[in-house]
Amino acid sequence: MDERRDIYQTPEPEPKKEGDLPRHDTTPAEFRARSVRNTVVFSAVMLVLLGVATWIISLQDKKSKVPVPEEPPAKLPMLTMSTPLIMSNLTPARLSAPRTTEGLSEEEAADVDPERMASAMGETRIANDYLMARDLEKAEAHARKALEIWPNMNAAMRMLGAIHTQRGQFDQAILELEKVLKKDPFSAETYNNLATAYMQKGQMDKAEELLNTSLQITPDYYIAFLNLGLLNLARGRYDAAADYLERAIEQTPNDPSPRNNLAVSLMRIGRYDDARKHLLFLIDLNPKVPNWYFNLAITYVLENNYPEAMNWIRRGAQLCSPMTCQRFLSDSDFKPMRDYPDFKKLVESLSPNAPSAPGS
Repeated sequence: MDERRDIYQTPEPEPKKEGDLPRHDTTPAEFRARSVRNTVVFSAVMLVLLGVATWIISLQDKKSKVPVPEEPPAKLPMLTMSTPLIMSNLTPARLSAPRTTEGLSEEEAADVDPERMASAMGETRIANDYLMARDLEKAEAHARKALEIWPNMNAAMRMLGAIHTQRGQFDQAILELEKVLKKDPFSAETYNNLATAYMQKGQMDKAEELLNTSLQITPDYYIAFLNLGLLNLARGRYDAAADYLERAIEQTPNDPSPRNNLAVSLMRIGRYDDARKHLLFLIDLNPKVPNWYFNLAITYVLENNYPEAMNWIRRGAQLCSPMTCQRFLSDSDFKPMRDYPDFKKLVESLSPNAPSAPGS
C-alpha cells in the first residue's frame, strides 16, 4: 500500500475488461422519475380496467334490466314509528354503488379481471332491483350469484343482510352483516343495516350504539339520522327524535319519511303549529296521500278543536277506501272525538252495519 496516497483523492477507475457491461449508478433524481413513471403506468392500467368494467356493466344493465314498479306513496301509521326502518340498500338514491375494489387487497385489486368484476357488480344491481320490486327470492338468487363470481364482494353480502331483514330473519341478517364488518370495519352502510336488524328485534340499545358508530365514520350520513330519529321516537324520546329528524330534513327536504316523523315528534311535545307546518308542506308536495290529512286532524284533536279536526278528516277520507279510513280513525288519538256527532256520523257511514264506533 502506498502510505503517501491522499485518502481523499478519488481513486482511478479500474480498467475495463473485455465483455464487461457499461455500469450506471442510479441517482436519486432518476430513481424518483422512475417511480413516478411506474405510478403513472399503474394508474393508467387501473383506469382502463375501470373503464372496461363500466362498459360491461352498462351492457349487462341493458340486457338484464328488471322492471321496478312505481313506488306507491308510503302508508304511514300516524302517531307511531311511521315508516319501516330505512336501510341504505333499499332505495337506489340511497344506495352507494359498490366500490370496484371492495373487499380486495391492493395486490388483488391490481390483478382483478375487469369482466369478472363487472359481472359481479351487475348481479348485485339486479338483486337490488328485485329487492325494490319486493321479489326477495330473485333478489337473493342474484346476490348469491354475485358472491359466486366474487366471494369478497361486501356489497352483495350487505344485500343478503337486507333481504334477510325484509323477511324477518333478523338473526340471519345480523350474522351476514357481522361477516361484512369483520372484513370492512369502516362501512357506515353496514353499521346502519346491522342497526336496522337489531331495531326490528327490539334491541334498541345495541341499535343506537351501531348508528352512532355509523355517524362517527360518516358524520353527515342521512339514513343514520333518520333511523336514530325513528329509534328515539319509538322509545318516547321526542325531543331527541325531533333533533335527529331535523338533521335528516336538512339534507333531504323533500323526503316525506323524516318530515312526517318530525311532525309526529313535535305533536308529542306540544308544538302543534310547528307540526302542522311540516304536514302542510307534505300536502303541497303530494296532496293525494291521506296520511298527512289524518295527522293534521290529530293536531287539532289534541287541542280539542273538533270542528277543524273534522275538516281534515273529511278531506283525508276522500283519498282512501272506507276500510282504510276506518283504520285511520281507529287510532287511539281520535278517542276524545268518539262521541262527537259529526265523527260518529262519519264512522257509521263507513260501516253501516257496525253498532258503534271503534273503541267507543
